[in-house]
Amino acid sequence: MAYLTGSATGPSQLLDALRVFATANGWTELRWGASGPGQQLSLQNGTQFVHLRSAVNEAARPGYGSVNGIFLTGSSAFEAAQPWNNQPGTIRNTGNQIEVCGLYEVGASSTYHLFALDAPALLLLVAEVTPGVYHHLAFGNLAKYGNYPGGAFVSGAFASDNYIYGGSSSGDYIFGHAQDRHPGLPFNDYKHYGGNYVRGQVDGFDGWFSVCRTNPHTGKRAKSTWEDGTGGTRESLARYWWAHTPNTLNGVAPMQPFYVFVERPDGYFSPFGYTPHLRYMNIQHYTAAEPFAIGREEWMAFPGHSKNGKSGAHGYAVRLVR
Repeated sequence: MAYLTGSATGPSQLLDALRVFATANGWTELRWGASGPGQQLSLQNGTQFVHLRSAVNEAARPGYGSVNGIFLTGSSAFEAAQPWNNQPGTIRNTGNQIEVCGLYEVGASSTYHLFALDAPALLLLVAEVTPGVYHHLAFGNLAKYGNYPGGAFVSGAFASDNYIYGGSSSGDYIFGHAQDRHPGLPFNDYKHYGGNYVRGQVDGFDGWFSVCRTNPHTGKRAKSTWEDGTGGTRESLARYWWAHTPNTLNGVAPMQPFYVFVERPDGYFSPFGYTPHLRYMNIQHYTAAEPFAIGREEWMAFPGHSKNGKSGAHGYAVRLVR
């Protein structure tokens, strides 16, 4: 089954639900077991390796705030002797410290939605952590524009912790302040540092690109569709498109894949890949977790945080295969 919904009590039960679903949909379980007060999980699909850890009022590493939820990172291989956060080729910053993304603010009970798709692989977990508030984590591969190495990605609603800027603009979690560690949307490059990572081999670099606006954790930057949020008309790929959705004639909101571009030595960016199963959309006329049909395809819509709340009408849709 490529779609599953249910409820979980706490971060470890939520991670266990993801584990069972992932292994039933083509992912290989490399490790599952206790890690401190939480659980650690390592999965493999082809050449992609991902590692997750349920956190119970814990920090990803010193310097970050404590969270309740699930940490997510990626690597280039798996070593059974090493913990989830010290795998070969894992995501590290320029100071050689571990970096993660994840799904936080998990409470006593969460309703979850799990999706698995192929060609290319995508596994998405969306959890309603409190009524009307949705957070996600995702991993898989981009559809690439050519035959070159890389394409694996990890994405979270949060970066390494759940810090939210306390200024007057914090009412909008998606585009309120670029230093928040809450991207909300997948591949939201409006934020500094990055809460989404893409692996690539480009111009002699073999590692992880941070999808962000500036100050990439890994020292290598990728961009997507919302670098300047909804403010500028020349900096964001989706800016003109957003201004014309939903369609005023029939109320339909076209969807746009999350396109990813990687930085080159000359400071320009080259197209690297996109997400065919996961697309940005204006959800003004959709409710959270609402399935809808486009031709023979079925999709399901979610807000970046909360509809008409901290994320307005900004959301995304995932292809639904039952």
